[in-house]
Amino acid sequence: MGWAVFFGCWAAAAAVALMLGRDTSWDLRNYHYYNAYALLEGRWALDLAPARAHTFLHPGLDLPFYLLTQSPLNSWPRLVSVLQASYAGLLAFLVLAVANLACHGLAWRATAASALVACFGLTGAATLPEVGATYNDIQIGCLVVGALFALLLAPGAEDTGRPGRADLLRLLAGVMAGAAVGLKLTAIIFPPALALAAGVATQGGTALRLRAVGLLSLGGALGFVAVYGPWGWFLWERFGNPFGPFFNLLFRSPLFPLEQGRDLRFLPDGLAEALVYPLLWAHRSQGLVLEPSLADPRFAVGLAALVLAVAARASRRLRRSGHLDAAKLAGASCDPTWRAAARAERAVLAFVLAGYAAWLGLFSILRYAVPIEVLLGVLVWAAAREMLLAAAPWNGQGPPAPMWRAGATLCLGTALGICALVTEYPTHPREPFAWEREPRGTAAVAVNRIALPAGSLVVMVGPAVSFVAPFLDGPGVRFVGSPNSEWAGATTDPASYAALVLRMVRSHPGPAFVVLEFPDSYDHQDVDVLGASFDPASCRPVANNLTTAVQLCPLAMSHPHGTGTGAITPWHARLGATLPGCLRGACSRPL
Repeated sequence: MGWAVFFGCWAAAAAVALMLGRDTSWDLRNYHYYNAYALLEGRWALDLAPARAHTFLHPGLDLPFYLLTQSPLNSWPRLVSVLQASYAGLLAFLVLAVANLACHGLAWRATAASALVACFGLTGAATLPEVGATYNDIQIGCLVVGALFALLLAPGAEDTGRPGRADLLRLLAGVMAGAAVGLKLTAIIFPPALALAAGVATQGGTALRLRAVGLLSLGGALGFVAVYGPWGWFLWERFGNPFGPFFNLLFRSPLFPLEQGRDLRFLPDGLAEALVYPLLWAHRSQGLVLEPSLADPRFAVGLAALVLAVAARASRRLRRSGHLDAAKLAGASCDPTWRAAARAERAVLAFVLAGYAAWLGLFSILRYAVPIEVLLGVLVWAAAREMLLAAAPWNGQGPPAPMWRAGATLCLGTALGICALVTEYPTHPREPFAWEREPRGTAAVAVNRIALPAGSLVVMVGPAVSFVAPFLDGPGVRFVGSPNSEWAGATTDPASYAALVLRMVRSHPGPAFVVLEFPDSYDHQDVDVLGASFDPASCRPVANNLTTAVQLCPLAMSHPHGTGTGAITPWHARLGATLPGCLRGACSRPL
């Protein structure tokens, strides 16, 4: 488990990324690319949410890909994908380390069994299709699985008389978990699961377990504040809510509706469906836990294995009686690697169970479950181990004979083979590296630059078009997103973000344009609410290699600047009269 293993994991991930092709995902086009551009170029002083609600999400994880595509490496799209695959390589390395601990108690010793355990989850429908892509769920998986790994190492440090190292490991685990939540808020489901795993992994009384959870919590607070604190303060200062339009029931900024902003489309319909939910995407389904169709029985197999493991272990404990079983227990507990493996196994089971319950109740979006999916192999291993030990008890002179390992490895390999045959991976948007519609040669991201008149206003209508903003050039060009009432509020409310956008658009004195995907088929309400119109015949394509649909069209205002019923004073002049004091003048300051 040195550098050779890490580079082997990276090479395997790179091979997968190269087979899948260049990332052209909806999320990349919608906000991942623009958000990094806005942060680095100071666009928050000029633009109004071109990526709509997603504009307000933390851009930290989007920066590496954006910087790669703004460098000479952009002309080497395969190399960009290989570098992007390094996250999946690191995740595979960490999962293998956890599997090593759970299989035989030694994190640095990789075996065929632990490799199978790792492969079971890493080849799942949530994880494998994201290799080399920009969804950022794999990066979150690295932080969360890394935090769990640190928690599993901490008791071993205590066993060897290094309590200070154990405390540092738990603190580090908390920092990684807090950083994960700060970088992507959907990771909020994992800190409670990590806390449960910390309590289960810690040996000793209640005080020691509370200390472990306390150190984890302290580290989590530090990690979250360090990563999200500056971004949250930036949003709070300008918009009265450190999360933008999200969680506004708590912060009650007048700019945004009093909504939580959570996607509820994929939640199970009632308790009965929730109990059998993994069975529903074990066979082909669409729109259940992801928009594309998929089939993957790994969650169903893994969670069923968890139940079997707990039942088999409880059965073994109930059957223990007499001095012989006491001697067996004592003999097994004296072996440090056996004890470490059993401890790691229990902690992983606790993490998966708690994490899955939180994921099911809050999101039920499969991509967010990457840190859970990659550990499902441990559950299958635990079930095979417990059932084989129950069927063939050892002789009481130490840990069981190695025969059970061969049986457990065989069970795991069979489960992996069956899952591999049944799995149908979701088809996330990808394109070949050498695409026939490439506008200017092979590149990771290629968009033909378009020169706009000075002082132009560009309205992004609908999602998945803000990625073209860095390529629309002109002095004083500004970008705004169409104000959807779900996140921007009603245009009739003068204090809402929608009204702010409306004032900016209607008071704009210079040329205006609209960017959208399909001029002949779009959400007319997004344009009508602005008091504007455009002629589809006047549209021109924005040549790019992420999608063929983007068009740029001249926008005609129904209410010219300074006249008509919709004419109002410029948005910056009215900002102080309509918004909280903390926002006055803030939008004119660069980031």
